[in-house]
Amino acid sequence: MGKIRVGILGAGGIAAVHASILQRDERVEIVAVADMVEAAAKKLATTIGEHVVCGDSVVSLIDAGVDTVYVTTPNRTHLQPVLTCLKNSINVFCEKPMATSVAEGEQILKAACDSKAVYNLGMSRRFAHAHQYIKKLIDSGRLEPFSAHVRLNRGELLNPAWTADPDQTGGFLYETTIHQLDLLEYLFGPIKTLRCEACQAISDSELDNFAILFTFESGMVCTMMSSAHSGWSFPFERVEIFGRYATLETQEIESVRFSPGLNQKIESEEYRLLPHDEKGGYVRENQLFIDALVNDSEPPVPVEQAQRLNLLIACVYESAREQKEIDFSTRTREMIG
Repeated sequence: MGKIRVGILGAGGIAAVHASILQRDERVEIVAVADMVEAAAKKLATTIGEHVVCGDSVVSLIDAGVDTVYVTTPNRTHLQPVLTCLKNSINVFCEKPMATSVAEGEQILKAACDSKAVYNLGMSRRFAHAHQYIKKLIDSGRLEPFSAHVRLNRGELLNPAWTADPDQTGGFLYETTIHQLDLLEYLFGPIKTLRCEACQAISDSELDNFAILFTFESGMVCTMMSSAHSGWSFPFERVEIFGRYATLETQEIESVRFSPGLNQKIESEEYRLLPHDEKGGYVRENQLFIDALVNDSEPPVPVEQAQRLNLLIACVYESAREQKEIDFSTRTREMIG
């Protein structure tokens, strides 16, 4: 089998992260870069070597002979390039979110199921060392979660400025809190119900302050607080889990502290000095995606999981706006199967 021939659509910061990782993978050849801003495409192409700049569309990448496209454009622009790739049997690694509506997600789900190509959603936080450590503890039975609290306070409405524009992001939950929402089912299993209270604390255009209660099929419960306006004070991202005389807490993706039980030694892991692309899970998710293409195996975040997350975000917004509890298990059966 020859090398995976990759094209990159969108030449912003996250594209550079993926390009740098792919460049180090001997199984991959980056063939071309496309962006609406030609200077941005040229800049990225220059940093990763002698690669062709191919216009401003996914069609130009396909014409260049790629078999895989990384879609790293703004949130609301994912649908059409993804559908074009799948229709033409081109593999897709799409940066989050999958889409910014359930209807668009359904189109992608159907197209992926009808296509010979592989679809994967980029959810790097799953593969951060801190969260992989938690996953191993739970899967091994060393930590049995009874309840949890997830917190995110980031001043995203200020930095960068475009994150305050829901016309670009689809809403704060699609841009930022999507990572924490994705971790819920990844770590704790299927969500049963959810109830969200939210408000516009400072934003003139969207909900920016969320308090959410989740119940799970396993019987555990989780609360989540997410604020778009409370600054960047460290740690602005935290997971706390409570088990049988056991507790675990993270400080962003920098460290984990696990107390396994009474009269037992507290365990801790530190990741602060690791390169950001490895610490943040980007290296691992790319490795697993390329593994899936080479080995004809399931990608790290397949299309069914992507649409389930897309539906979850829509349900959180619905709960907040209509002031009601959502039976998520029923919704997923009805809309995803």
